Amino acid sequence: MSGDVEHLETQSMAPVEFIVDQARVIKAIKLELEAAGAFRGIETNGGSKIVRSSLDVSADTAARICTTYQVSSREYSAGAPRVPRTLEGFAESYLHAQGFSEVETAALLRAMPQRYTLYPPLVLFSHSGARSFEHDAWGAAFARMDKDAFFAAMLASGCFPTGYTHVAANRPIVATDAMRRPFNIAPLYGELLAQGDAAGAQLWEQPTAADFARSVWCSVVQNGIRQTWSPVFTMFSRGNIKEKKRILDTYPDVAGRDVVDLYAGIGYFTLSYLARGARSVYCFELNPWSFEGLRRGLAVNAYPGSCYAYNESNESAPARLAGRDLDVRHINLGLLPSSRPGWGIAMGLALAHGCRPITTLHIHENAAASELHALADTVADELRALAATCSPGLHVRPRHLEKIKTFAPDVWHVCLDVDVSRSAE
Repeated sequence: MSGDVEHLETQSMAPVEFIVDQARVIKAIKLELEAAGAFRGIETNGGSKIVRSSLDVSADTAARICTTYQVSSREYSAGAPRVPRTLEGFAESYLHAQGFSEVETAALLRAMPQRYTLYPPLVLFSHSGARSFEHDAWGAAFARMDKDAFFAAMLASGCFPTGYTHVAANRPIVATDAMRRPFNIAPLYGELLAQGDAAGAQLWEQPTAADFARSVWCSVVQNGIRQTWSPVFTMFSRGNIKEKKRILDTYPDVAGRDVVDLYAGIGYFTLSYLARGARSVYCFELNPWSFEGLRRGLAVNAYPGSCYAYNESNESAPARLAGRDLDVRHINLGLLPSSRPGWGIAMGLALAHGCRPITTLHIHENAAASELHALADTVADELRALAATCSPGLHVRPRHLEKIKTFAPDVWHVCLDVDVSRSAE
């Protein structure tokens, strides 16, 4: 379990309250607590909502809520929080103690990020031009006070569960980077990479075991599956949780069959297929740091199915799978902004190794909202053209278009399920 969950489970049971900074999850948490007969109301504290439970909520339920909705929790007693602080409240009192005026403090609070994500042992703050700990206003403030002392006090303030040791700001991923590396993650407190920086090409492209040991590794549990990654070298896509659950819930026929994951990353979908009982998963990943995260995820989850993982381009997939007696039911193509470079490979694998009667491709794309109505037909037409070059006996039928999350204004990350068969059926 993650650091915050372990802390919660080892405590003697007391009423627990959840500190919620994202309004969209409040209702879901309230409904879960009501279902357990443990809901005790919602209060406002600074910029956060405090959702309270009772003694009737189990440690497992509280831990699951923290993990699922990415919120923090703490015990409270006598109708009051043990530590009556939100981040805004902490920052306000700390700044006053450092001699900042009311006007200066108010300006800094306006520039303070409102959202963060807990990835043990890292607190990852959002970043924008208006609200960031890298804002000029905060830069000037840190010139007047000890920056490390500020963040150390924040981590110890009760705003977060125990066990968090690092703080960083999350800038956008570079859109043109094929390996989706977090070049713009900015450490604020604690070393994310010990004894050096991440500038060298060797460190990115050919890291050693010693390099892996120098990095902080984050971990989170989604849908009961633990995923692990280095925040310096690999992005974590939290928004994929619903799509991973859809795969787990929608396709029981994964069990006992084979799967190919052409863009494995840290195992977002590879681990989900193994959790669903896949006989074997063949996966390909270019980024050696993502590959190491995948290796660690496989080790810690220890699913009974086999995983054949290759730290190389998926262009080698046909050769790697040649001669194997496979029954491939699903082929995952989880690359953004487009998985199009892998479509031809997927069609060839469906022809050579696909199970009968159907192999399903899961094609991830970024698409403009105005294009969604025609996307299935457009993709299907391209796949049919590819099929014509592989075998005129392959048939393509779009099955389902899933809207996963908004990627940018009017742009959706979607997954199109497409059935490929050797007969008109």
